[in-house]
Amino acid sequence: MFGFPLLATESMMALGALAGLGVLVGLGEALRARGVAAPTTRRIVHAGVSLFVASTPLLFMRPLAVYVLAALFMVLNATARSRRWWAGIHEARPHSWGTVALPLSVLVALGMTWSISPDRVYAFQGAYLVLALADPAASWVGEKATGATKESPSATVSGSLAFAGLTLGLSGLVLRGSTVWPWADVLVAAVGATLVATSVEAICRQGWDNLFVPLALILLWSTFGQPTVDRELLGAALAAGLVFGGLAYGADALNARGAVLGGLFATSLVGLGGVAWIVPGGVFFGLSSALTFLHRDPHAPPAGAAPQRTSSQVLANGGVAWAAVVVGAVVPFGASGVAEARYMVFVGALAAAAADTWATELGMLSSSAPWSLRTGRKVPAGTSGAVSLAGTGAAVLGAASVVGAAVLTNGPLTGVLWWDFGGLLGAGLLGAFADSIAGAFVQAQYRTDTGEWRETPPAPGASPVRGWARVGNNIVNVVGTTVGGGAALVGFLLVA
Repeated sequence: MFGFPLLATESMMALGALAGLGVLVGLGEALRARGVAAPTTRRIVHAGVSLFVASTPLLFMRPLAVYVLAALFMVLNATARSRRWWAGIHEARPHSWGTVALPLSVLVALGMTWSISPDRVYAFQGAYLVLALADPAASWVGEKATGATKESPSATVSGSLAFAGLTLGLSGLVLRGSTVWPWADVLVAAVGATLVATSVEAICRQGWDNLFVPLALILLWSTFGQPTVDRELLGAALAAGLVFGGLAYGADALNARGAVLGGLFATSLVGLGGVAWIVPGGVFFGLSSALTFLHRDPHAPPAGAAPQRTSSQVLANGGVAWAAVVVGAVVPFGASGVAEARYMVFVGALAAAAADTWATELGMLSSSAPWSLRTGRKVPAGTSGAVSLAGTGAAVLGAASVVGAAVLTNGPLTGVLWWDFGGLLGAGLLGAFADSIAGAFVQAQYRTDTGEWRETPPAPGASPVRGWARVGNNIVNVVGTTVGGGAALVGFLLVA
C-alpha cells in the first residue's frame, strides 16, 4: 500500500523532526548555561516536545515514524537521566521519570488512536495539546504562588486550579473544532476531561503524569465517541466516582491519593462497564476492606489507626482488572469476542486479589501456624509465601465471592456454567498461588535485631536477607492478579 517514495519521504521528515527535537534540547541547555532557572528550561522543552507530538498527524501520513521517534527518545532520555546529562531538562527534577514517561505515553497513545482508528486523531492531538500547555502552566503557577516546585504539596491547590482551567478551555476548543457533537455533549466531555485529567495530574508523582494524563484524556474522549455509549451514563459515572472516593476516604478505607484513584476506578466501572462489572468490583472492595479492619499492622503508625489502603495498593490489586475495563474504550466498536475476553480477565484478576486478601486476613486469625513454601517449616501468621489450611479455605471463599457475583449478574460470560464458575474460580486460586510463590522466593524480606521477619526495611538502607530489594508486596500482588487474569483469558480462548 505504501511504496518506497513514501517511505523515503517519511524517513527524511523523521530525520528533520529528530534534528528539530535536538535543537530544542540544545536550546534548553544553552538557556540553562546562561543562567535561566532549571524549572523554566524544563518547561520550555516539555511544551515544545508535546506540541511537536500534537502536530505529528499533520506531518506524517501514518504513525510508523512517530513510533520510531518515540522509542528512540525514550531510550535517549532514560540514558540521559541515569547519567545526569541535559541539565536543562533533568537538573530541576533529577528523580523524575517525566522525560521517559512522555515518549512512552506516545507509544501507547498511538496504539489507542491513530493506529487502530484514524478518526480518533483529534483525541491524540488534543491530549498532547493539554499536556503541552496545561502541565507547564500548573508548574509555573504553583511555583510562583509558593516559591516551591510543582512537587511540593503546598503548590498542589494553585497548580491544580491552573491545570483545570486550561484543560477545560482547551478541551472545549478541541472537541468543538474536531467533532460534530452538539454543544451539550462537548460541555459534558470537556468537564469530564477536566475532572479526570486534573485528578490524575494531582496524584501522579515523579513525572508519571506525562504518561497518564494524555492516556486518560484519550480514553475518555474515545469512549465518548463510541456509537453505543450512553453519554448521560458517563456523566453519572463521574458523579459516582466522586461519591465513591469521598465515602472511601471518609470511612478510612483509602488514603487521599488512594481515594482519588479509587474514584477514577469506580468511574470507569460505571461508565465503561455497567452492573455486571460494578457488582464484582463492589464485592471485592467492600468485603476486602471489611476484612482488612479485622487486624492492625503493629508497625503502622499511629497505633490503632484505621488500615487505610494507598494508591499503590489500589493499583497492585486492581490495576489488571482496571486495564481490562478500559480496553472496551480502546478497541473499535464491534470487535468480536473482546467483551467476553476482557470480562474474563477482569473477574480472574479480581478473584486472585480477593483470594489473596481473604487468605491473608482470615489466615491471621487461625490458631495454627502456616508453612513456608520456601522452607517447608512453620512460620508466624502473615509471613509472605506461607500457606495454611485455614488460609487456603479463605482463599477459596474470597475467589468464590467475586466469581459468584459475576455469574449472578449475568455478565458477558461464555454461557457454559461449569466453566464460568469453576474455570474463573480456578484462575483466581492459581493467581493467589502465584502470589504466594513470588512472596516466598522473590519478595524482599528483612530481619530485625530481635530476629523478627518483616516485609519492610527495619531501618533506612537495610538490605533484605531474602528476595530482591525492589520486590515488595505490591509487586507480588501484581504478579498474582496478572496470573489470575491471564489464566482466565487462556481458559476462555480454549473454551470459546
